[in-house]
Amino acid sequence: MGMLRRLKSLWPGWRRREEREMREELDALAGLAGPKELGNLTLAMEDARAVWGWTWLGSLAGDVRYAFRSLRSQPAFVAVAALSLALAIGANSAMFSFADALLLRPLAVRDAAGLYDISYTTPDNNFEGMSYPDYRDLREKSRSVSELIAYRLVTVAAAADPTAPARVRLAAMVSDNYFAALGVAPSVGRAFSPDESRSPAAVISYDFGQQYAGPQPALGGTVRINGVQFQIVGVAPKSFTGLDRFSHPTIYVPLGMWQRLAASSADPLEDRARHELVVKGRLAAGVTPSAAQAELATIGAALEQEYPATDRNRRIAVQTELARRIQQTPRFVAWIKMLMGLVGLILIIACSNLANLLLVRARARSREIAIRLSIGAGRLRLIRQLMTESLLLAGLGGAAGLIFGYGGIRLLQTLSVPSEPPSVLPVEMDWRIVEFSLLAALASCLAFGLVPAWQAVRLDFVSALKGGGHGVAGQRRTMGRDALVCGQIALAMVVLIAAGMFLAGFRKMALSTPDFRVEHIISFDTAPALLHYKPDQIRAFYRQLADRVRAMAGVADVAMTESVPLSPSQSVITVAPEGYQFPKGREKTIEFGSAVDAGYFRTLRVEITRGRAFTEDDRADSRRVAIVNEQFAKEYWPNQDPIGKRLRLDKADGQWAEVVGVAKTGHYLVVNEPPAPYVYVPYEQNPRPRMTLVVQSIGEAAELAAPLRDVIRSVDANVPVFNLRPISVLYESRATGTWMQFFQMVGTIGFIGLVLATTGLYGLIAYTVSRRVKEFGIRVALGARRCDVVWLVERRGLILAGIGIAAGGVLTMLAVPFLAASFLGLDQSPAVVYAIVPALLIAVSAAASFVPAGRAAGLDPLRALREE
Repeated sequence: MGMLRRLKSLWPGWRRREEREMREELDALAGLAGPKELGNLTLAMEDARAVWGWTWLGSLAGDVRYAFRSLRSQPAFVAVAALSLALAIGANSAMFSFADALLLRPLAVRDAAGLYDISYTTPDNNFEGMSYPDYRDLREKSRSVSELIAYRLVTVAAAADPTAPARVRLAAMVSDNYFAALGVAPSVGRAFSPDESRSPAAVISYDFGQQYAGPQPALGGTVRINGVQFQIVGVAPKSFTGLDRFSHPTIYVPLGMWQRLAASSADPLEDRARHELVVKGRLAAGVTPSAAQAELATIGAALEQEYPATDRNRRIAVQTELARRIQQTPRFVAWIKMLMGLVGLILIIACSNLANLLLVRARARSREIAIRLSIGAGRLRLIRQLMTESLLLAGLGGAAGLIFGYGGIRLLQTLSVPSEPPSVLPVEMDWRIVEFSLLAALASCLAFGLVPAWQAVRLDFVSALKGGGHGVAGQRRTMGRDALVCGQIALAMVVLIAAGMFLAGFRKMALSTPDFRVEHIISFDTAPALLHYKPDQIRAFYRQLADRVRAMAGVADVAMTESVPLSPSQSVITVAPEGYQFPKGREKTIEFGSAVDAGYFRTLRVEITRGRAFTEDDRADSRRVAIVNEQFAKEYWPNQDPIGKRLRLDKADGQWAEVVGVAKTGHYLVVNEPPAPYVYVPYEQNPRPRMTLVVQSIGEAAELAAPLRDVIRSVDANVPVFNLRPISVLYESRATGTWMQFFQMVGTIGFIGLVLATTGLYGLIAYTVSRRVKEFGIRVALGARRCDVVWLVERRGLILAGIGIAAGGVLTMLAVPFLAASFLGLDQSPAVVYAIVPALLIAVSAAASFVPAGRAAGLDPLRALREE
């Protein structure tokens, strides 16, 4: 009953009824016993209320009701405050979703924080994979790491319909304990059992099941993978998309099927030289990461001593998932730091704006606050009341910020990399974004509400009760408001400079000339190796395909390459340049490279600056040759003639290749990358299981898409075709499309900063005018011209803007190196950016000051003096 009474005491209707009944009873007692016997009625009522319990909660509910009434009476103030905060929180929420997708989001597995990455590091590569024999040894010998799993992402040709042509899909070959160790239970069916390690069983993703088998896929169905029929034993839950951030496997198969899927004569599971597996595990109970690192290092040293040919110079590293992501993608980390820094500045500007508004509001409520203090209200009690109002504003801003944030997330979801299988940027609105927005709103409440609330209760009683003023303290607070406005302008200048730098960098990229032929070029990928073609059959397939495409109507030329420039799937080559002295412990380097045929440089118009291009005479039985770009020659043979130098190719059984040409340095992954070394090798001497055909058209390249598919089917209808697209589409996406979206994001951030800073300046100038009505009236009465009054007000706004711009110039000098390091090319922005932004701030500051200045100049002197 006591608990029920406490809960009922929170209901306003119950409290009003109890208050009325209690007063009636006390009045009756006072009439019988007399006031002296009963004592102070107010105190008696307070003692009675204490019996109800949870009075603090009831008091808090009263604060909330009072705050609602107070804010409801000023809808314009609430709208401006909530909108300012919503814009800032929305921008922060959108950028946090981007950072979450790229870096921060934990894996959708059991105890994601307890899952560690276990990898090899070598002097040549910090992200070396692990071979299956090494993984097996670690799993058997380690006592500090439990539930050790291994997997490998591969491209496969898959089809659920036996009669349909296969499509390229991403598959994960996983160890038998993969799902159990991750704590992932299939939504339908089951995971792999230990005795299925070499069986053709498959677990399909939720999306694959929806696409091919409906909402409830029938277990026992089959899916054809690389020509092998696999039985579906389970469907992964919708929340689980694998352990890679950007590549989501469609199918999971046992790692023991590696040899059969690759149609390899040798078993990859017994090849200690194939360091291709990603390994993760959990620490045993009571084991620290440092202890696990020490034990695995000991095991690794023993493996190195036992197998020096394959494990030499390899060290085992134990890392958290976050540490691995940071180490693998430093550019993403730089982007996140920059973008979160910019939206963080926006939130600071918004909080400064709200703090100014609350200080002005507190000035208008000074008489009310003075009266409440004079009748016994405590300062802390009033601060709590004012902070409750700030909390409501923050809640409104946070809720509206989620709407703006969702709009930003939808924009981020349009970011894509044109590739098959697709690369996914998993930006989404989920509970993590909601929680972040609520935390941002709470932090904002403390930032913009606490100081104004404290200042509001520190007033001069006499002056406040007489005229509602703050006296000398009010002058000090005006200086504080001036400082806040100057700070807003300074931070807005930093954000606008960043937006200007992005605009200049984007304009430079948009106007740059491609390094290779873009127009009248279409390309497509094929992978006959997925259908178990032998090496000789693969070469014959590509020769026949190239000949048939070359004979097509509308085709001007045909070439083959391992990877097209700016394609996200760039290939690399391990080489050791002759005569180059590597640092101690290193013997080779990994650089971008590609196997190409003799027509590649002609068809794509890649310039050979020295020597020659490949010819038809560079065959498998001829002298091995290579072509390097200018940057490669500059880095490894500075001030030397690269023609005639040699490279040891790691993928060609360690044979030497002579450099016969030097190509112009281009852009290979992104258009704003720094000059990177590149190596070309002849396809005939270095055959690959998967190649890209590049077709030069006489007319529009896109018109060849359908005829090209027909030609491929005429050679082999089962060979999958993917990434069929005009090169111009790829170039536009990689060179301008993605960067345009980044510029839109930063430009929007800059616009929000400008709006908030302008609003803050306008609010301050308007408040100043309202407090100087009598002064302006006297000036006009004494003969001052209205233009003088306008200039008097404008001058104050321009002075504040000038101080803010000067401070912003200092901050910009500190911020520009950070921005340039985050996005390559921004440090080359023209000087006009640094002239336009201050001019823009001066212009908007003058415009923001003009409206209140015109109002001051239009005052009727007699009316102004009489109202004041």
